[in-house]
Amino acid sequence: MLIVFLIWAFASCEVTDRELGEDLLPPGDSVFLYHDTIFDINAYPVTSRRIGTSDRSFNPNTLWLLGESTDTITGRARASLVTQFNTTSQFINGPNMEIDSLVLYLYMDSFVGDVENQITLRVYEMTERIFMDSMYYSDYEIEGKYNPVQLAQYTFLPENASTQAILIEDQDYLNKFLTVQTDTSYFRNDSVFKDYFKGFYMTAESGSADELFARVGLSNSLSRLAINYANDSTEIDSTEERDFKWANFTINEFASQKINIFEHDFSGTYLSTIIDSESANSPYCYVQGMAGVNTFLSFDFIQDWMDKAPIAINSANLIFNILPEKESGIPYDDLPERLMLYTQLDNGNLQSLYDEVILYGNIGNDELFGGYRKAVSKSMFSDTSYVYSFNINLHLQAMVDGEKADPNFILRLANPIQNPEVSKLWSNLPTNDKRIRLELVYLKL
Repeated sequence: MLIVFLIWAFASCEVTDRELGEDLLPPGDSVFLYHDTIFDINAYPVTSRRIGTSDRSFNPNTLWLLGESTDTITGRARASLVTQFNTTSQFINGPNMEIDSLVLYLYMDSFVGDVENQITLRVYEMTERIFMDSMYYSDYEIEGKYNPVQLAQYTFLPENASTQAILIEDQDYLNKFLTVQTDTSYFRNDSVFKDYFKGFYMTAESGSADELFARVGLSNSLSRLAINYANDSTEIDSTEERDFKWANFTINEFASQKINIFEHDFSGTYLSTIIDSESANSPYCYVQGMAGVNTFLSFDFIQDWMDKAPIAINSANLIFNILPEKESGIPYDDLPERLMLYTQLDNGNLQSLYDEVILYGNIGNDELFGGYRKAVSKSMFSDTSYVYSFNINLHLQAMVDGEKADPNFILRLANPIQNPEVSKLWSNLPTNDKRIRLELVYLKL
């Protein structure tokens, strides 16, 4: 009997606060408090709109993705990079130039994916200039804007917080320094310099069948182009051998533009048969970084609610359940830490929800808004499941009151530029036990 009692006690330890505060209401008033779970939410996976990926933050700690992945869920994804480098007063050109070595240093902050495999970087010369005062997007068309003959190829094992040295030995590129050795204008004016040295285009691939991405700190002081050179202007003594010295061309957040380019190919996956199809009736929805896949949502029930007005919403919790690891094929540890919910305007632009803006503005952090991956469990005898949930009562109240007319929403990664992760969610199908739901507590006034 003791064993049976303990099993019953643990199995019934589900916590709920739906009735929280009801005992404080005057007798008879609790009839006006309603609890609803709304299921008629239209939801399906959509191709992400392009996102701005050029350097506009002026933040030296900004990271950029470089790598690729191939899987049966979202197909093939690839992240490549374009970057400039700056002129420097350290380099003094002059006659009789000799170059001992030219090295591109890249600071690797961290890696995502199969870090047991090597990653190969390829560097190309840009033939079209990019500009710091221009905005560039994830779908930047790179074809025809770089020399397809690679300047360098470099293979290494991933190591967090490491600086990789890529030796550039291409003679044609070295000649760009040698042929202007007596013309000082190329190295004294930033605009002239970047018209001449237009920057690099970089790609990466791995020997792994899974994903492998590097997060590159291009604006880190350790990332730079370094030249070891000598010419008549560097002679400082009368020794027989020439005096070679190093000069560093920096890549910073103020004068060097960078662009992350993202490419996706969903061919051959189940996702390719349902993406952007409102009538697909799939049991699954997807969210992917790198401007890959988002989930579109529409609250079609809002008009009916407006007919019941006035209504005061006490709480509104929008919940997305994540598929179990054994069914989704995505380990829980590889799931995105946070998703973000936006309202989609008629022109397709995304706008933050009122709850996020107000909570962040008044409190200083937006954790109360939600979106973080959270483990939930009904009891100690049940498998742990995971959800992403959002508190949207302020925004939903504005919709019911007619102050916010946009019923469409987009669910995407909180940081889609730096994170290539994928999350597989239950959709809104009634046959899904853990379908998308909106839990409401409200009063009819």
